[in-house]
Amino acid sequence: MVFIPLVLFALAFKFEPANTFPLFGKFIILDPGHGDDDPGSVYKDEYEKDYNLSFAKSLKNVLESYGATVILTREGDYDLSSDNAPSRKRSDFNNRIKLINEDKPDIYLSLHMNYLNDAKYYGSQVFYSLINTKNEHLASVIQSSLNTYFSFDKVPQKIGKDKYMYGRLEVPGVLIEYGFMSSAKDRANLKKEEYRYELSTVIADSLVSYFT
Repeated sequence: MVFIPLVLFALAFKFEPANTFPLFGKFIILDPGHGDDDPGSVYKDEYEKDYNLSFAKSLKNVLESYGATVILTREGDYDLSSDNAPSRKRSDFNNRIKLINEDKPDIYLSLHMNYLNDAKYYGSQVFYSLINTKNEHLASVIQSSLNTYFSFDKVPQKIGKDKYMYGRLEVPGVLIEYGFMSSAKDRANLKKEEYRYELSTVIADSLVSYFT
């Protein structure tokens, strides 16, 4: 009988990471797009690059609270291009590709904002490349969670071959266009810490579903 408490304690300790930290043991790379002289989409004096970094940091905090190990491809207003590269944009892409492929995360999430001339469009949409067979399923799981929680009516979209970066990322991952720079609603929401947390939590919960 004296050993029973010890056994129960050992079992509780054994199962605690899975129960308390549902992404325990998962390594995730977040790739906030653009940076430095590359602002991404622009609305007046607001730049996509800043929204991307702000949201990536919010998502990182939530994923880490779920037990995941998370790194960002950039943590400030800079790109990843090499010095004296003949094409700064191509160099930036190549270094992001190299970092993600060599670090071999369980998944990567590329974070960008969309832009359309028609400002009525808003919300989050997920895009995937067919280079990895897991990408389509990952995109479907994330999009389904976003649609359910936020009442979006979007479907995951395959990334065209004209997109240089995504056809070269060998590990599983997707591009999340988490909002529209052209949407006043999305811009206003994404400036709020509460909304960024809410959106991050929906994505994190979808990753728990994906991995289980």
